[in-house]
Parts: sequence; structure tokens; C-alpha cells
Amino acid sequence: MAPKVKAKKSAKRPVPKVKQPAQRAGRTSTSRLSSKNQLTVPVDILRRVGLEAGDEVEFVVNDAGFIQIQVGAHANPILNLVGAFPGVFDEFDQEKERAAWD
Repeated sequence: MAPKVKAKKSAKRPVPKVKQPAQRAGRTSTSRLSSKNQLTVPVDILRRVGLEAGDEVEFVVNDAGFIQIQVGAHANPILNLVGAFPGVFDEFDQEKERAAWD
């Protein structure tokens, strides 16, 4: 009868690391205008400029005919001051002030 041969213990191989996706440096990101006139901004662009859901952007056509997107722009910058100074005019008497103008 032949002698039994013991199986060699297999050497543990290291688990291969998952490669990180390459950065898209220098590559142009594109988006298609939907039938509802909506654009999806690519995630790498969103991260680069720090945009989040709910942020306001303004679209402007410059003299060369290019569309510029300005982050955090408002139609009227004076509206940013609404509610900025609570309590300033609490004791203001409008009728007394108008009478002083006459």
C-alpha cells in the first residue's frame, strides 16, 4: 500500500486592493439639456466649487456669448439684508417722523 501524502498548506495570498478611480483632471465634463430645460451638473464640478442641494446659482450670458454660472448670486443683493438687523426700529414712530418732514 502506498504511503499517504499530506497536502501542503497553501500560502495565504494578500487580498488585491481595489483601485481608486482616476481623477478626471483636464477632462471636460458634459451634460445634456432635458426636455424640461434642466441640466445636471457633474458631481466632480459640484465638489470643486462646493455646491450643495438648494444653493442658488445665476446664469449670465457674457459679451462673447458664453454662459457663465455664478454661485450664490441673488437677483437683488439688497434682499440679503432683509432681517439682518432685528430690533433696530422697534421704538421708531413712523407717524412722528412723517410729521417732522412737513
